[in-house]
Amino acid sequence: MSEEKRKTPRRGKIIGLIIGVVAVVAIAAVTYLFLSDSNLEVPGDHRTIQDAIEAAEDGDIIVVEPGVYYEQIDFLGKDITVRSTDPEDPAVVAETVIDGRKRGSVVTFQNGESTDAVLQGFTITNGVGTEQVISHQYEGNDLTSEGPYGGGIFISESSSPTITQNVITGNDVDMDGGGIAVFYGSNPTISNNTIEGNSAFNGGGISIWDASPIIENNLLRENRALNMGAGVTVDYQSSPRISGNEIEENSATSGGGISVWYSEPLLTGNTVLENHAIWFGGGIVVMDGTPTIDGNDISRNTAENNGGGIAVAEGAAPEIRNNSIVKNYTKENGGGIAVVEGSTPTINDNFIADNVVLYGGGGIFINDSSPVIDGNNITGNLVEQDGGGIAVLNGSSPTVKNNIIDDNLAGRAGGGLAIGGQSEVALQQNTIIGNTANSGGGLFIQNAVALVVENDIARNIAQGEGGSGGGIIVVQQSTVEMKENTFTGNTAQEFGGALVAFDESVIIVSGNDFVDNIAKMGGAYIVFGDSDLDISDPDDNTYSGNVPEDTEGETKGRTPEEHEEELVEDLEESEE
Repeated sequence: MSEEKRKTPRRGKIIGLIIGVVAVVAIAAVTYLFLSDSNLEVPGDHRTIQDAIEAAEDGDIIVVEPGVYYEQIDFLGKDITVRSTDPEDPAVVAETVIDGRKRGSVVTFQNGESTDAVLQGFTITNGVGTEQVISHQYEGNDLTSEGPYGGGIFISESSSPTITQNVITGNDVDMDGGGIAVFYGSNPTISNNTIEGNSAFNGGGISIWDASPIIENNLLRENRALNMGAGVTVDYQSSPRISGNEIEENSATSGGGISVWYSEPLLTGNTVLENHAIWFGGGIVVMDGTPTIDGNDISRNTAENNGGGIAVAEGAAPEIRNNSIVKNYTKENGGGIAVVEGSTPTINDNFIADNVVLYGGGGIFINDSSPVIDGNNITGNLVEQDGGGIAVLNGSSPTVKNNIIDDNLAGRAGGGLAIGGQSEVALQQNTIIGNTANSGGGLFIQNAVALVVENDIARNIAQGEGGSGGGIIVVQQSTVEMKENTFTGNTAQEFGGALVAFDESVIIVSGNDFVDNIAKMGGAYIVFGDSDLDISDPDDNTYSGNVPEDTEGETKGRTPEEHEEELVEDLEESEE
């Protein structure tokens, strides 16, 4: 046999062997894929979701078919995914329901689950919470509360799951967290959920206690809280990030949208819209906390008292910056913001506009507090009585600087600002322009001390019968130092186009420009009732185009009636 013929059969065997090996490898690969498929199906593989969780291992995915599952589930410390068949489809989410049957929390994480424990794409309803005893110390006191928490989802004991694309609705607890409760060192990520129609004592939508979750891009709507924080309540040494959420149409006694107590959350990029409170903060209330409130749209919220948009109380010191605070309403104290009870917030670079209040501070109300108000645009706010832009009362000592305070309206006093009640106020480098009131179109200062430096006070109007102090009116033994301001085009129906003082007040005036101010008496300034007008010597103020050009020497110590009689006599003599 030739050499060539001997080699042919050997080549065929080799080819056959290769084909066989490939086939074995392919079969092994398919077998491996089949055996390593980590999906568990409900009800295909397991009758209930909890049965599937008990059978699962870390990394497994449990896929739940549409249907109503009457059970409560506990992730048992496992880092698994439990999801509906299509979390992206709202119809599937609506049809895949975990109904807690009012027997406890619907879903529980309390065994240290990580962010790899995922709950996704369910409707979660009819939860009534998990019994807990909450103990803490505050201001030297040991405090304890007991009851059910976390109606829809209960997260505790340093658990940090991922909760996403769910609808959490119709849950109700006697204590906190109607929709979700997050406790004790837990740091879950709660994102892209709809949390609506839940109720609780605190935190109708979400309650946070001694925890730091990430809460972002959720819709929290029509939740209720008997006490605080219908949308979200942040309590006791918590520091969550709450960002990009729509918080709408929630209602509480205080903090219709969000409440913060003794905590330091970051609230950023949220829309806080049409929420309602009875006492403090239609949109947001902060009590004894230091949150950062940055870049939010806080609009059309209402409160019966204290801060239609935001209330700051109990010595709180938040940083409120870069927000739009617009068209909020309260009956008393701060259509836009109320700052009360010894609080010291910084209020910087906000747009505070078109807010309305009946009594006290259309834009901002300050009582017994010392905020720094810097770089804001405070415009178009309305009060029926005093302080269209800002009202300052009762021993407050704010610093108000670099703001534009314009086009605000007060029905009685202080179109731009009303300051009283033995307060001490520093006004520096503000533009106070186009405001209107009956007394003090720009500023009304009563029984207070004020330093007014380098402000542009222009085109303010004291209108109506007896309207006095187009720019500023000072009454009731106030002491005001005014230096290096520009008073331009202010108008009063009666006294003091730019400035008028009554009632033994002391006015120190130096380095100001008085231009084109108009009144019936005292175009630039006029004083009555034993007030003391102290003008620099030599006089370094400038005067141009004021009508009339009355001076301190002509009016000091006279009553308005006496001065008017003298003007009439002078007029009659000139006509003769």
